[in-house]
Amino acid sequence: MNVEEVQRRLWEDSKAQKQHRESSLPLFPTNPHDMRARNLMDLMHNPTWLTTAALRVVKRSRNKAPGVDGVTARDFQKGFEGKIEQLRLELKSGTYQPQPLRRVLIPKANGKMRALGIPCLRDKVVQEAIRMALEPIFEVEFHKNSYGFRPNRSTHHAIFRCQQLMRSKFTWVIEGDVKACFDEISHKAILKVVREKVLDNKFMDLLNRFLKAGVQVDGVVQATEKGVPQGGVISPLLANAVLNKLDWFLHAQGMHGNVRQRGYLAGRPDVRFARYADDWCVFITRGSRKYAEALREKIRDFLYTTCGLELSTEKTHVTHVRDGFEFLGFRLEIGIGRNGINVPKILLGKKAVSNLQDRLEDALRRRPLQESVAIRVQRAAAVIRGWSEYYRIAHDFPRRASTLDHYAYWIAIKAICRKLDLTTAQAVSRYGTRGRIRVSDVCELPTFSGIPMKLDYRGPEEYEPGTLIKDEDDELEVSFSRYNEKKRPGNMDLKHRVLERDQYRCQQCGCEVDDQDSQMDHIEPVNCFASYILASYFENLQTLCLSCHWSKHYAR
Repeated sequence: MNVEEVQRRLWEDSKAQKQHRESSLPLFPTNPHDMRARNLMDLMHNPTWLTTAALRVVKRSRNKAPGVDGVTARDFQKGFEGKIEQLRLELKSGTYQPQPLRRVLIPKANGKMRALGIPCLRDKVVQEAIRMALEPIFEVEFHKNSYGFRPNRSTHHAIFRCQQLMRSKFTWVIEGDVKACFDEISHKAILKVVREKVLDNKFMDLLNRFLKAGVQVDGVVQATEKGVPQGGVISPLLANAVLNKLDWFLHAQGMHGNVRQRGYLAGRPDVRFARYADDWCVFITRGSRKYAEALREKIRDFLYTTCGLELSTEKTHVTHVRDGFEFLGFRLEIGIGRNGINVPKILLGKKAVSNLQDRLEDALRRRPLQESVAIRVQRAAAVIRGWSEYYRIAHDFPRRASTLDHYAYWIAIKAICRKLDLTTAQAVSRYGTRGRIRVSDVCELPTFSGIPMKLDYRGPEEYEPGTLIKDEDDELEVSFSRYNEKKRPGNMDLKHRVLERDQYRCQQCGCEVDDQDSQMDHIEPVNCFASYILASYFENLQTLCLSCHWSKHYAR
């Protein structure tokens, strides 16, 4: 089976079904439920389909938290083919039952806690198989101004869309947010929108089992009567499928085609929008604040009756574009351009810089004392690169970069002073090189000013079946697990010294290596010494690539 070809067929059949549904005439009415997708359950227990889903999940789940069964990606790879076959047989016989989710609370940028539901790895595999089948079907239905959790689309596309609408003289903005969208979304609404595109009772039963799987809190399993878990593979797709109803409701409030021109001449209000997941902005031109507030109430009623959701009163506002508004971490407002005329500008949000400073503090200073300088620098480097990649579309990013460089440099110096009990002058002399923090040739703290501003106003590319969704960090949930050495958090500095001495080459095969694809190896085994510290003297250490290190210690 060719997975991409099957997805393409599902996509083309879904387009045909949509055209059939919309071609109904009063004299010749058609059944809108004709031509729905069938036999999707056959894909769920197809060996090739399930194996493809499993390989994608294992690749994404490395160094990620396990579910209630405690099985990690490394554990799942042991006996991989047998586990997939067992899962396939359970799906085919109808005996498969998802396990409850593991509830984990993580802090949000506003100080509150976000509840994540972490599925077991085998459940993630089945969810990925479901997502692979449903995504090409629903991509046909999704509105072009929806940007969240979709292939070839990102937060930047949503921001540029808002800037375009501001440039087009839209004056009023409804900043909208759905209250606890993932936690409160109606299961009935989810199943209803899926049934509009899928005619397969076994597949719908499988989807319903995932929705009703429950969540484990402090060892007690609680039933789930509503909502989809944040952390589930299919949750963003299902939420988009329901909120797509809102998109087309907002689309109907505007004027399009020839009607738009007649409305412009008559001075009637027009509406456009941009949505990213449960955050959205509705733009109004030739309207008043009263009209915008009335439209907000219509949206509130539509969400409640159709999706079982409520608007967040504290996050939903009606604003004039000249006053500026916040969206997805950015601030959009009208400013004076180079030619002296008013232009819409994308600026760093109020909380963007303060959140960055907190994350740098967490990465560099608020660490166990035994953690090495190299690990701290690598962790902070990940924060800087992730933050800059997201915010470098802001017009004031270059202007703020030097200030942020100064802050990152000195917070790193303070962390080094505390870690190594050095004076500021000693820390600067040892680690400060030309205004940068440098541990070795391959381990240094990048600068914000060294990252160029991005001005790419191109719209999203057309959807192609088989396109994977890229991981996005809109709130900078950077994973540092690859840099953490849980057993010996202080040996990374020593490893970099050994790498420099060995000129970044494996001492066995001679290949070039860096700190990520090499191991610091003990020439004389550790068990020949009284302790690990005694074994780790400089002359007893060497650099080996991963394959040579594996051959030396595990290939016997």
